[in-house]
Amino acid sequence: MDKTPIYQYPASYAREHGELEQYRASMKAHTACKCAIDDAIRDGWDNMNFTPGTARKVLTQFSPERVFFVLAYTVREREYDTRITGHNQSWAKTVPLYGMKSGRGDCTLESHSAKVDLFIDAVQHEYLLSLPLKREDIKAEAQRILTEFQKAQGPNSPNGTHYMAQISQDFLMRASTKDHDRLVAMLPFQSLAFSSMVGRNGLFALISKDENRTKPLRLRKPSVRKKLQEQPDTPKPPSKGKATGQEL
Repeated sequence: MDKTPIYQYPASYAREHGELEQYRASMKAHTACKCAIDDAIRDGWDNMNFTPGTARKVLTQFSPERVFFVLAYTVREREYDTRITGHNQSWAKTVPLYGMKSGRGDCTLESHSAKVDLFIDAVQHEYLLSLPLKREDIKAEAQRILTEFQKAQGPNSPNGTHYMAQISQDFLMRASTKDHDRLVAMLPFQSLAFSSMVGRNGLFALISKDENRTKPLRLRKPSVRKKLQEQPDTPKPPSKGKATGQEL
């Protein structure tokens, strides 16, 4: 992976402080990242969507911060392009551009805007899968499974003896053994079991048809130490909100 740090000041600052070498190295990495994204979009497009692993390929070459930078810069250069969805337009405004001036073709993607929009979604999803699960993520999955159990009209397992709900693929891709244990602990069912199904992909949660499905989740208040331990060591995609960077 290219580990060149992003230079966080405009060229004028770099010139005044004798840091043009760092600035130029950062710009060179931006350009390389831009080319890699354009290549990935071109090579990974199957006429309907991107093939699996397209976004991951770029994220193994460059840091998420740099990939986000190039994508956000491109979106902000296409501010009035309606082919880029509103949520990605808003997201781009939250990514700091560190005073980068408008009109930098060496940082602007050449790919079609609609494909750029889809690629942003793919990159954000791929990056999310690389982050460890937090308590709220596990709680959300437990609540989803409980809701699936509760809305079933009757036992929906193949043999009609159990209620079942599929565990989300995103959860399975991110979950450790401890995360599985935490999920089990939140679901209030003695007969709870996880199992695969013949002829079906994925993993399923099952409970006996005799279980009381009206029970709430079993939740314990996390300790302060636990909250601190769950603080991510890796950067998060910027949340949607007010812009943190300014263009000059």
